[in-house]
Amino acid sequence: MHLAIALSGTVDLILFLAILVFVIIGFILQNRRPRSEVLEQWIAEGKCGPVSSFAGTLAVEQAGSGFLRLVKNDEAARLQFKYRWMSAIREQAGYDEVTFNVSQHLVELKKKDKVTRLPFGNFSAIRMRELSQQESGSLWHFDLVAANGKNVLFVSSARGDRRMMFENSAGLAKAISEITSLPVQVVLAGNIWTPGWPPKPSTEN
Repeated sequence: MHLAIALSGTVDLILFLAILVFVIIGFILQNRRPRSEVLEQWIAEGKCGPVSSFAGTLAVEQAGSGFLRLVKNDEAARLQFKYRWMSAIREQAGYDEVTFNVSQHLVELKKKDKVTRLPFGNFSAIRMRELSQQESGSLWHFDLVAANGKNVLFVSSARGDRRMMFENSAGLAKAISEITSLPVQVVLAGNIWTPGWPPKPSTEN
């Protein structure tokens, strides 16, 4: 009787420790997401595709000097619906329309009947975060990084070849950076390695 109780307690302790180790490993992997200075510099220098090449949960409807509007068309709506039911994509960018307007220094976020207007000054950066799904390729989440408070995930790219999806999406980050005067951060997935990409920092002086 006492032996059975002791064994039961030991099993519970081992199970608890196993769960704790699993949580710690998951936390480490989730936070082992290095920024890429090379890709950030590429975007700053305009070494990326045009804003019109972006495809994702919103589509580029209008892009001009000091103004950018992203809207949900049929293709973007299908992608939003698909991502909503994919367990690997836990965070969702579910806005119907996002507008950046330099004349008002505001970003306007619409979702159904709700409209939120936020000053550019509320944010410190635009962040592209890579989410890798291994054989299925990568997609990029776009956040407005809050100076104080919660970041705003406003759009996600389509999924595909790691390098191609970056090149097709980086132009959007560049356009928003030019309107908002915010720097772009590029955060790579910590669970994938692609030979030769992304490029390494140059060692030349």
